[in-house]
Amino acid sequence: MPGTTTDGQVSTFTVGRVAFLKAELGITDAQKSEWVAYAEKIKGNLQNMQGMWQTMKTVFDAKTPADRLDAQIAAMDSRLASLKEIRPALSKLYAALSSEQKKKADEVLTSMRCMM
Repeated sequence: MPGTTTDGQVSTFTVGRVAFLKAELGITDAQKSEWVAYAEKIKGNLQNMQGMWQTMKTVFDAKTPADRLDAQIAAMDSRLASLKEIRPALSKLYAALSSEQKKKADEVLTSMRCMM
């Protein structure tokens, strides 16, 4: 899963994705603080998702159905917590966008590929 490198550094994929979203939305200097807060949450989310994939690998190694379910629950709990952390930054960013930017955000930030 892209997000971080093996030494915990943010991957090129993550940096590229954040740059793509910034360019697509046309973030202005006036929106910089909201953007930076949101971008940091995206980076953290990608790191969290990498951890979630590691947790999900334990599902395949689990010996019993209860163990597999426990691993799935742990992964979902982690994902839910990550999404809850992103929500305030996303709300602030969205509120700072122009009408045209909001239309674009509705397209690029709601897809599953946005890594929210």
